[in-house]
Amino acid sequence: MTGLATIIRCSALTGYPDCNRRGAARLFWREISAMGFRLRSTPRGIGAAIGSAVHKAAEIILKEKAETGNLPPSTIAADCAAETLAESMREGVEFDRTTANRVEGEVTAVGMARAYYRVVAPEVEPIIVEERLEAEVAPGLILSGQPDVVAREPHRVRDLKTSLRDGGSHAPQIGGYSLLARSHGLDIQEAAVDNIKRVAIGKPQPDPISKPVAVAQAETAAINILRHIEGDLATFRNGDPVRRILPGDPWAFQANPSSILCSPKYCPAFGTEFCREGDPAKERNGVG
Repeated sequence: MTGLATIIRCSALTGYPDCNRRGAARLFWREISAMGFRLRSTPRGIGAAIGSAVHKAAEIILKEKAETGNLPPSTIAADCAAETLAESMREGVEFDRTTANRVEGEVTAVGMARAYYRVVAPEVEPIIVEERLEAEVAPGLILSGQPDVVAREPHRVRDLKTSLRDGGSHAPQIGGYSLLARSHGLDIQEAAVDNIKRVAIGKPQPDPISKPVAVAQAETAAINILRHIEGDLATFRNGDPVRRILPGDPWAFQANPSSILCSPKYCPAFGTEFCREGDPAKERNGVG
């Protein structure tokens, strides 16, 4: 263990229970690499790039609203989404069946940004927009998160999600944001997730769907996952003779080869010395 604090991102809390080892490979890759393991890089998909573009557009328009009380013209959101996505695509992205090329990507990002502007933004009265919050949750462990918006509704954390599918639980991540907001003097009573579905070109862009999140349950989930991560990391560093785990043993982090995300596309540990639990056929066949 180094003397530097270890950062745990709120965004990692939702996925960690699905596969602890994949979560660890994303969270603690520097420490894992220092133990002699070589992890793989995973491609950035067009879905993630579009999501970042829509988030940036939401950030720009809500910061304007927080400062002036009014939204800027809708063209600001559209232009920001297009420019942010273009920058991401210059760095390289992997397209998929839903969004197959650059033109489709831009049309989709702009349409999703406009949907957020039209449906969600008018209802939000932002206090804090995309501001990083941090708090020590255990000696040497820092919880870090950047809520999309903390708003007066009356005291709400809101998070924007962009995905191919509706729904999905993001309670642990929201709970992490809520805990951080409380640690900075904000009394969070409510929370919500605003989901904008990514659809194939030619299909009408669905309106965003806003779903409430029970704050108390979300915070409980976040706290329990944080304690689990803390214990796993301590085992990786120090070992656990009772479980026959030596320091630096990947089995400090439980693997889940049954996870739908157990593939070289999504996991930086897949097929490496840090994790041989996945199906090798996925790597041979390029399945992801």
